[in-house]
Amino acid sequence: MDLDTLGRWESLRGVRVARKVLERAHGVTLAILDSEGLLAHQRAGVLSTPVAVCRALLFHREGFAACDAHYRALGRGAGDRVCHAGLQTAVVPIAVEGEVLAHLVATGWAPSAEEPDRTELVQRLRALAPNDDVADAARRLPLLDRGALVGVRAALETAAAEIVAHEEDRRARASAPESPGLWGMVGRSPVMHAVFELVSKLAQSDATALILGESGTGKELAARALHDHGPRARGPFVAQSCGATTDELLESLLFGHVRGAFSGADRPSTGLFGAADGGTLFLDEVGEMSAAMQAKLLRVLQDRRYTPVGATAPRAADVRVVTATHRDLRAMVDRGEFREDLYFRLHVLVLRLPPLRERTGDLPLLVEGFLAEVQGAPRKVGDAALECIERYEWPGNVRELRAEVERWAVTAGDALTVEPRHLSPAVREAGGYSLAGSVSTPEARAAAEGAGTLAEAIASLERAIIQRGLERTEGNRTQLAKELDISRTTLADRLKRYDLE
Repeated sequence: MDLDTLGRWESLRGVRVARKVLERAHGVTLAILDSEGLLAHQRAGVLSTPVAVCRALLFHREGFAACDAHYRALGRGAGDRVCHAGLQTAVVPIAVEGEVLAHLVATGWAPSAEEPDRTELVQRLRALAPNDDVADAARRLPLLDRGALVGVRAALETAAAEIVAHEEDRRARASAPESPGLWGMVGRSPVMHAVFELVSKLAQSDATALILGESGTGKELAARALHDHGPRARGPFVAQSCGATTDELLESLLFGHVRGAFSGADRPSTGLFGAADGGTLFLDEVGEMSAAMQAKLLRVLQDRRYTPVGATAPRAADVRVVTATHRDLRAMVDRGEFREDLYFRLHVLVLRLPPLRERTGDLPLLVEGFLAEVQGAPRKVGDAALECIERYEWPGNVRELRAEVERWAVTAGDALTVEPRHLSPAVREAGGYSLAGSVSTPEARAAAEGAGTLAEAIASLERAIIQRGLERTEGNRTQLAKELDISRTTLADRLKRYDLE
């Protein structure tokens, strides 16, 4: 087991909670070991153990060998074990797909009828390492009798289940077919690859994050990715927009309230900070917050505590806060519209999502994905329609593109291929097609404006008409020649001339 794996497991919320429960309720320490044991030199040559008795034995050859043998045996799956007159260790395996990766252990002292006190334990340990530190450590060992062992094993099993679930999820994601994107975010463009690389790094942190991007760029999707693949993945994800909400309502939503705090508060509310305990709270449009609410949010980020409306005692906020905005917070700070101290609190980890116009190479990929999701939409987009889509600037970004695809389920529901006539007017016009559906081209517009020749305009129009006709007739040249009232020979000549064969 490498150190990265060890660190990843120890950062899981379930493991951290189990460790606190064991320490506070039973006085024992949770430890992770593999077949190498706790004291092996695999830890970069540093010998370490969470058991006070073993720490006291480390500098004596016999004591070191005894503890090392004890934990090596446990790491090989020997099960709960008692050694040295009552030194009791509870063991729970971490097994994934039938493979035991490691074990969770906790060690204390368990009396028996033959040894009701710690006298023999102290004597045996002092024989291994004759010093007062060993004796003191033995006397301070927490009691781990049969009753306590039940609770200790339950906490270890809870932590082991958390690790198993984490490893199964990690393996499933590693074995899944490679998708053109990351964690639900789709893209192949260089700018999106940079986003994916940064998201992977930010997900490993528990620090406050700020997501910047225009409306519709997928800020909540990115926030969910940070949560679902971070140390708080097993906790809740709670989202709230801070825009178009009064201070009174937003304060109650975020921090909760006690019964009778205001008119209509006939029952208490935990608020979103309470609902997100142990998880992530995503605050969208944070730039819309009033100065008063900015001050309240700043206090929570500074103190990690908040006070519900009408309450007198604060509550702890065990929450990762992820915020987002489409506004320029730095400019707002300069204009005195946003608190500078809050800006720096939010500006710890920053992720900028590019607008769709900066990643047009991803459009075919996004359209393909949306077509697969939208019931009733055609499965294919023709070249002419795709050209319109790529020329349009998409001010509403990915959200607008999704709405456009959903529109096709109505406008092109009976067609096999999406054509320009199925597109919304703005998208259609961006590709040079009029609202009536007639064909236009950049060359035709240039000629109309005196910047091009009539011959160029006619040639471009003829090519566009034939190309659109091929899409409409699905390549049936006989049908297309009949529709255009030309011979197949003439059509074949035009196809060759315009490289449409």
